[in-house]
Amino acid sequence: MDQDQIATWLYEGAVALQEGNREQALELLLRVVEADETNEEGWLWLSGAVDDIDDQRTALQNVLAINPLNHHARYGLEVLSSNP
Repeated sequence: MDQDQIATWLYEGAVALQEGNREQALELLLRVVEADETNEEGWLWLSGAVDDIDDQRTALQNVLAINPLNHHARYGLEVLSSNP
């Protein structure tokens, strides 16, 4: 997959999420991680686009599998763990 295309999807997905368009963000960010399963930022943004807590947890765990030092993902998992 073309890295420029992945970068475009990532950027547009992040912007869509920040603008509150979760459906568009989800579609774009899923494209990112399907095209590149090791895209740390893609998984991180995707964790904010999905509604299901288990999906959020999975996305954040994928971030940590790629980069165990990612403090955003660690914090996100701590927040999820504190909310039963």
